[in-house]
Amino acid sequence: MALDHSKIAADALKESLEQAKSKGLVEDEDVYDKVSGHLDSWTKAHEDGSLKSSTGAISFPGSPTRYDPRFPNQNQTAHCWQSYVDYFKCINAKGEGFKPCQQFRRGYLLLCPQSWVEKWDEQREAGNFVGDLSP
Repeated sequence: MALDHSKIAADALKESLEQAKSKGLVEDEDVYDKVSGHLDSWTKAHEDGSLKSSTGAISFPGSPTRYDPRFPNQNQTAHCWQSYVDYFKCINAKGEGFKPCQQFRRGYLLLCPQSWVEKWDEQREAGNFVGDLSP
């Protein structure tokens, strides 16, 4: 069963990576190619049967870490929220043209569900957003 989850995870990561690239959020093509190659090798290892483990912990080819089925994902909610808040604090302090603010924007666009962003944007515009966006 863990093997099926690893394929699903690799496929989902590959899809997310492609979406990020299509949105123009990938700045370093070498990093993109490396990550994409790792995901391809995980998928290939799953398909050819070389992705095996007797303990439930799976070593992915080319990965320094092991997949642990006890931790199928890492909750990124706090990271999403903080990236959103940091972006608006940054542009409030430095202006929308300040390039370093874009790192926070990319962070929240990648991590946050679109429905959350839309809700927060509406709250900001209405003046009832709960976060402190002052610089």
